[in-house]
Amino acid sequence: MLDEVWLDLPIHKNKLSDKFWEENAEVLDQLLISFDGSIMAVERESVKSHYVNQEVQMMKLGYKKYPEGFTIETSDDLFRMLSLYVTL
Repeated sequence: MLDEVWLDLPIHKNKLSDKFWEENAEVLDQLLISFDGSIMAVERESVKSHYVNQEVQMMKLGYKKYPEGFTIETSDDLFRMLSLYVTL
C-alpha cells in the first residue's frame, strides 16, 4: 500500500462473514491487516470519496448523526463503513 490511512479504532475482520471475504478477496490488497486479523489501515483512495460524501468530519464533531445499522455486502459497503473510522 502506497498511501494508507490508519483506522482510529481497529476492526477485526471476523466482524464480517466468511462469505463476504470469499466474494471480495481483492479487498485484502487495499487493507493492512495485523497478525491477529484486525484491519489496521486502508488505502486513502478507497475511503476518500466516502469520507467526503458522508461528511465524516461533521459526524466526528457532533454536527451530524452517524448512520444507523450498516449491512456490508459489497466492497463499496466496506469502504463506506471504514471511512467512519479514519481521519483524513
